[in-house]
Amino acid sequence: MDPIVYVSLGAALAAGLAGAASAFGVGIAGAAAAGAVAEDEKNFRNALILEGLPMTQSIYGLITLFLILMSAGITGGSFKFADPNNMDNIVKSAILFGAGLTVGLTGLSAIPQGIIAGAGIGAVAKNPKTFTREVIFAAMAETMAILGLVGALIMIATGVGL
Repeated sequence: MDPIVYVSLGAALAAGLAGAASAFGVGIAGAAAAGAVAEDEKNFRNALILEGLPMTQSIYGLITLFLILMSAGITGGSFKFADPNNMDNIVKSAILFGAGLTVGLTGLSAIPQGIIAGAGIGAVAKNPKTFTREVIFAAMAETMAILGLVGALIMIATGVGL
């Protein structure tokens, strides 16, 4: 397979999967937020913060997309791995694909994070003193996405270089 295909797929998977999962997570939490705010407008600030938590996975995907494109030279206008007969180019392109796939798959954690945040919004609407605990519960799902981003950064830095 042509190295540009690996690089393009890696970048697309990083941003696409993580972005779609963030959209689902924010949507799930947003539905709970709408109900909580309808009950009492004082719930808006806490609901907004909890609803926004699943959005971070899309940021990780976007960062990874840019790192993949930069390390492959695509953003600079000259693709570094253009020769498909050079095995080193194929390996480096496959590493970039793997980095994108890693961030994309771990970015799926935005969906359960949205579920947790949605439940937290309901809990905070009933007892505002639980806000910090609810943020911590929702942040636990974030851990997988952070580990995926760190893994991708290590793969890109050691396998291809920035």
